[in-house]
Amino acid sequence: MISRRETLRRMAGSGVAAAALWQTRAFAATFMDIDEAKKILLPRATSFQLVALDLGAPRIADLAMVTHTQPPRGYAPMAWTGFTEDKRVGWVLSDRAIGKYELIDFAAGFEADGSVSGLEILAYRESHGAEIRTPAWRRQFVGRKGPDQLRFNDDIRSISGATLSCQHVTEAVQRLSVLVQQLAQKPART
Repeated sequence: MISRRETLRRMAGSGVAAAALWQTRAFAATFMDIDEAKKILLPRATSFQLVALDLGAPRIADLAMVTHTQPPRGYAPMAWTGFTEDKRVGWVLSDRAIGKYELIDFAAGFEADGSVSGLEILAYRESHGAEIRTPAWRRQFVGRKGPDQLRFNDDIRSISGATLSCQHVTEAVQRLSVLVQQLAQKPART
């Protein structure tokens, strides 16, 4: 059996860029943008308004305490409120979670009562674990409300070969559900 080192040596000698074969970014795929996701996640909404999120140190500490997970460095989700006429129908939040090595961009929709309306994977950059895009896995989130109903391996099943991606996206949706609970307490239009 030829070792990886010997394979690289032979390929480099033949002029092939061997390092590119092991680079995981070659597998990156963008599936949709946030505007498409907003329409899928809150189809009743006729308009969306960007919401400013308060993500200061006290809020980050609260998120960590409630979800039992520390938000990643540079945590900066975005949120939009969906409206029909002047009635709030829910929110769409976009965030990033780390897979094994690379970031996964996703959007989660929440109904006006705070329950999850859906989950869409926007971009996946890992070489393995893209099974989290399957409708069956994403459907597990629908109807769940609050971080207590979004526990990894209790409420949300894992996928063999995508365990870290499943866990990290689930934890990120937990954090977003806490933010939605706080958004629900604010007036509909500001």
